[in-house]
Amino acid sequence: MVWSCGFQFLFFLLFVAPSVLGRTKDSASERSHLRQSHEGPITLPLSRRLVTLRGSGNNLSAFGVSASAFDEVKSFYLGTIGVGTRAEGRQEMLVMFDTGSGQVVLDSTRCDTPSCRQHRQYSAEKSGGKDVFVSGHFAKQGEIGDTASITFDSHDEEAGSVKGDLVRDTVCLGSERTTGSRMDACVDMTLVAAKNMTGEYFQQAPFDGIVGLSLEGLSMNSESNFFGRLAHVEGMEPQFALYVPRQPEDGRAEISFGGYNPNRLAGPLRWVPVVEPEKGTWQVRIASVKIGDKVIDVCTDAPCLGVVDSSSSHFGVPFAAWQDLEDTIMLGMGVEKQLSDDCSAGPDLQLTLEEGTTLTLTAKEYAMKSDIGCRTLLHPLSAGDHVGGKTFGAVQTQTATELDGSFVLGEPLLRRYYTVFDWKLNSLGFGLAFGALPSTQDHPEDDRPLQTEDFILLQCTQSKTKKKILSKP
Repeated sequence: MVWSCGFQFLFFLLFVAPSVLGRTKDSASERSHLRQSHEGPITLPLSRRLVTLRGSGNNLSAFGVSASAFDEVKSFYLGTIGVGTRAEGRQEMLVMFDTGSGQVVLDSTRCDTPSCRQHRQYSAEKSGGKDVFVSGHFAKQGEIGDTASITFDSHDEEAGSVKGDLVRDTVCLGSERTTGSRMDACVDMTLVAAKNMTGEYFQQAPFDGIVGLSLEGLSMNSESNFFGRLAHVEGMEPQFALYVPRQPEDGRAEISFGGYNPNRLAGPLRWVPVVEPEKGTWQVRIASVKIGDKVIDVCTDAPCLGVVDSSSSHFGVPFAAWQDLEDTIMLGMGVEKQLSDDCSAGPDLQLTLEEGTTLTLTAKEYAMKSDIGCRTLLHPLSAGDHVGGKTFGAVQTQTATELDGSFVLGEPLLRRYYTVFDWKLNSLGFGLAFGALPSTQDHPEDDRPLQTEDFILLQCTQSKTKKKILSKP
């Protein structure tokens, strides 16, 4: 019954000088750095930042529900990176690691908009970064490299957008790490240094940049895909993994690169293939959906897609099935339960994937307490929602994938399942997370307020206009 300003994917419009798309050859220094490593993964703790969304009742007016009744809190899980070719000039940036996007995008000193000035800004000049073309060739003295225009479709009235220069620089995982993590994790790559950031999303965002962790299909090319480059250069296991705690007292979230942390697993990993990995999204195929004992008529005629998106605080569902899902869940909870302090009495939501693996969410994951009682974290996806469109110059190089008929597996799923992303084998591993008890067991409700950390007020409004997939500014 709610939607999230943070639900986002990247799609690109590049305005470039004539050049050829391709991957630059490894430099001699990089080749000497290549090695096979049998060390464990590098694990970064993530801090939670909370954003209050005002009146985010998208698509609810037809049902007589006021948007103001749906003020809510969105979570951002943030970590640090260091950027700079020279260690003495390396700059620390607070970033969101986003599985639904494919670029490293940083606020920069080249940007003078209000959205940029309130964050820490990356300086290519200070760090030794060089302007480049999308082909990988360096711009000559006095020459301007290529520019990328990126839209973050956050489903509000003014989706955030970034226009920035392509810069070649060194990006390192942050210095704050768990005990035992090795320290050498840097990669030379192409990033986007913002020179214009528009939209309230960026003005109020609690981070200095975004590190995209999609597959290569959402990136401009292989040189701009952070984890692909990192795994190649560092010789690490081509896996990363996300842990999101169910409650604040369960500790901090974390992200591991070069493998996963088995201590976060309360059950075995179930591996499933990524569908159409060439498109770049971490998506699986869903064969059926159930609420309790009721099969929802949504994936019966054709399998649905389920996209794992770490930037979404909600559980995106096809618009056509949203009302049926809501009605079935509320019938299962009962009026008394809706008005009680305990929002864990609802039926299980089960997604059976095409190869047989079943992912189960309890009401503990998909419901939350609000001023009007218990409500779900389901967000209806409309026909205008899409991901992955790319244009090079005036030529469309990749058409966008429509999300109508898809599910977006955001924070509710990540709180229950420790999720491992295998970049080489194009597969996803889901394992019951430590602290996520099976639905047949009782577990006490946390009575502490959710708002235990930082707050940023973000006013979101319903969009009344259709969005274009790509448009030239």
